[in-house]
Amino acid sequence: MNFKRETLDVKGSLCECITIQTNEQNSVTRSSLLEFQAILEEVQNNPAIRAAVITSENDKFFCNGVDGAHIASTPAEKLPEEMGEIVKFFCYMIQFYKPLIAEISGHAMGGGAVIALACDYRYMLNQKGRVSFTEVFFGLPLPSVLVDKLKYTIDPRYLADMIYGEAYKADEALKIGFVHELADSRENLRKLTLKKLDVLSRMPISAFINTKMALHHETVERIDWHTKKLATDFSDPIIRKNLMEAMNAFTQKRRPKFE
Repeated sequence: MNFKRETLDVKGSLCECITIQTNEQNSVTRSSLLEFQAILEEVQNNPAIRAAVITSENDKFFCNGVDGAHIASTPAEKLPEEMGEIVKFFCYMIQFYKPLIAEISGHAMGGGAVIALACDYRYMLNQKGRVSFTEVFFGLPLPSVLVDKLKYTIDPRYLADMIYGEAYKADEALKIGFVHELADSRENLRKLTLKKLDVLSRMPISAFINTKMALHHETVERIDWHTKKLATDFSDPIIRKNLMEAMNAFTQKRRPKFE
C-alpha cells in the first residue's frame, strides 16, 4: 500500500490521517498521486470527516518529490502527463476545502514541498529535514500555480530565494513563514496537529470551507491558464531534454550537463 489510513477522534470530531509510505524516499509517481487523490476524494465526500492530516513515518523523508528513477525510464512522449500530475494534484488539493494539515517530519523536496504547500497548516519536526522547491535544478520552471500560492504564504522578502530552489532547515522555514510551528519530537508534532484540530472542531465546517474558497478563489480561477502554461513549458524541447538529463544524472549520481 502506498498510503496508510487511520481515523483520529478529536473530542468527537473525526479526521482522516493519511501516511505516505510509497518507497524508501516516499517519492511519488502519477499512479500513486491518482491513488492519493482518490483517498482525498473519499474524505471530501464523507460528511463525518472534518479534516485530513498528511504525515509520514519515514525517519528521513516526508516526501522526496517525483520519483527520479521512474521519470528517467518514462518515454519522452509521456513526460508531460507523468510530470504534470503533481501540478494537477496540487490544483486538486487547493480545491479540497476541508482543513488540510501537513506534519513534515523529514525532507520535503520538490513534489514533497508542493504537497506541503497545498495544506492549510504546516508543522515541522525541528531536526534534519529540509524544505525546497527543487524543480529548477531539474531544468523545470517552477509551475506558476505554485508561485501564486507562495506569494501569499511566505514573507515576500524570501520569495525569490524559495522559487529558485533554496533549501530551508526547519527553523528557517518557520522564519520565512512556510511552516506555522516547530516540534522537537514526533509526539509533540502530533500534539500541534491535535491542538489545531481541536480549535477547528469548534467552528462550523461550512464557515471554514467557504472562507477557504474565498482565500483560493483567484488561484482557482486561473487554473486553466496555469494548465496551459504547464503544457507550453513541457512542449519546449530544451526543457524536456534538460529534465531527462537531470533525472538520468540523479539516478547515476553525477552532475547533470544542461543545454
